[in-house]
Amino acid sequence: MRKIELSTWESVPQKLESLKKSLEIIYEVRLETDSLDIELGRLYPTEDFLENDKLALVFMKVVTENYDAPIIAVERGTDYFVLDGHHRSYIYRKLMKKTIKAEILRFPHGAKYRDVPRSSLEDLPIREVAPIDNLILQAWGRILKILKQYEALYHIPFYMKKKQVALKDLSPTQPEVLKTQIEAISRLLVPIACIEYDEKYYVLDGHARCLRAKQLALKSIQTIVLLPLMHVDFGIVKTAREMKLESLQDIAIID
Repeated sequence: MRKIELSTWESVPQKLESLKKSLEIIYEVRLETDSLDIELGRLYPTEDFLENDKLALVFMKVVTENYDAPIIAVERGTDYFVLDGHHRSYIYRKLMKKTIKAEILRFPHGAKYRDVPRSSLEDLPIREVAPIDNLILQAWGRILKILKQYEALYHIPFYMKKKQVALKDLSPTQPEVLKTQIEAISRLLVPIACIEYDEKYYVLDGHARCLRAKQLALKSIQTIVLLPLMHVDFGIVKTAREMKLESLQDIAIID
């Protein structure tokens, strides 16, 4: 897996100064800077895609470490365009956060940043630019893949919420799990992915982790719940019910 260097609170000032100088040379103006909490609804991308491995890493760090290094954006009218921090912006948006910390580049009166189409951060495709060989990051990346798959399947945006869910409230969506998969789990390091429907949580990824949690006599497990923008009658729920999969006890553990 390639080395990924994420922005930090310490590295942002240098990046900001570098971008400021570049834009001042291009536009032949002096720019001002400011620190703001930007509404994510007023933030737009300047890149065409997100990188799969970097996005998985940012996702993990935002959820587990509250990663919040400021993005860098340029102001244009009442809008802001991301120059550095597309992956952070996307994850914040999908986690339903309202604002994000940002360092702003502001043009003087009478000058403005180039005319950029206002496309949605959520519409950015995720490209497989590099394989992920780290098993933990692979699991975080799978959650994002499922998110995108469900958006494509139901043609509506999906969002994510971190939630501790009781094991008794989980419903499986696959009938079997290999015993070796469960035994290979020493610690529960990645949330499972699930959807909520009729007060039950249907597992989309992480059946082995659920069974390991049960073996460890845990009462609950950390989840990332995928939330549709509007009500959805999930096909996977119907399939699970047809297979009579109602609780973790209904999963067969096979050698």
